[in-house]
Amino acid sequence: MDKIKYILKSYETWVSKNPDTVGDFETTAKWASYFVAGRITDSSVATELVYSLSNLLVMYNDRIIAKYRPEIANTDCIAESSSGACYRLKVMLTTLEYCEVFIEISAKKLFGVKGKWIMVALLQCLKAVGRFFILKHSTERIITSPALPVLNRKKLTKKNNAAAALTPTNQLTMDEHSVTIKLKRSGRIMRKVEGAPPLQYRSFKLKEEVLSVQQQQTPKGILQAEYLYIAKPLIHLASMGVFGEKSWKQLLVSLAVDLASIKMYHNNRQHMSKEQQRILSHRCLNLVMYLMRSPFYERFTQSRLEGLLNVLGKIPIAKMVAGPLRDYIPHWQSMYFYIWST
Repeated sequence: MDKIKYILKSYETWVSKNPDTVGDFETTAKWASYFVAGRITDSSVATELVYSLSNLLVMYNDRIIAKYRPEIANTDCIAESSSGACYRLKVMLTTLEYCEVFIEISAKKLFGVKGKWIMVALLQCLKAVGRFFILKHSTERIITSPALPVLNRKKLTKKNNAAAALTPTNQLTMDEHSVTIKLKRSGRIMRKVEGAPPLQYRSFKLKEEVLSVQQQQTPKGILQAEYLYIAKPLIHLASMGVFGEKSWKQLLVSLAVDLASIKMYHNNRQHMSKEQQRILSHRCLNLVMYLMRSPFYERFTQSRLEGLLNVLGKIPIAKMVAGPLRDYIPHWQSMYFYIWST
């Protein structure tokens, strides 16, 4: 056990000091999942396993960097207490999102189509309950997907370059005037007295009181829009069960829920932060995914996409990419382009 702890500690130290190298390794691991596809038996299971593990590795490395580099963690909203219920729930939801396709494929192979849909319904219920809990017990009013955002390594690199440009005297001055301190036993990051805001901006209310006030100040339209968005996967699953997987009605029901949620957010856009507006813009871009969903894909997109790939297949260099894409797109379309996987 001591040896394992030593190895983990050494790995954490290495990751915190070499985020760029770690990022290159993570990218290589993700690309490996594409090269595995179609080249071995049960390639879909192997591909999703490699892809899920690579995403989990990214999440683990991000937590390490956030732990050892609190200054970058603060800028990316990852500096929450690891003991908080909402934080642990976010870790669970992020893990489910990274592994849900692998779980679906495995359930189908083990228990058949019926077992797959039971597992899908169970996963979406768990995710919806978790998101409702976070929305109710935190100050967040729009939840990202995944729940724990990927750390922005570019910001960390810029900070490192800026720190390297400083003279040793300046670095010493910065260390002496640091506004945070790391506790030796617990490892928690705490603010020093001199790092407190000016007296007129301080609040002596309990955390629960501050949370209650912030929740009361949030317009109902924003909360209703997020509740609707969280319920969208369950509504879509129910409509698929009623109308069928290839029916236009299930597609239109899901699209209507998406558009209604986005419309409600736009009506309250003036009350949203820049980060929330960025997430909303990403959700608007996700509407393009409907072009790849049944039955729109079979009726319109499939023939045009195959024609484009056939043309690219005649180009020597592009042929290496177009061929595998043409063979594997049907699998991607059937597994990835669900409403709940975006």
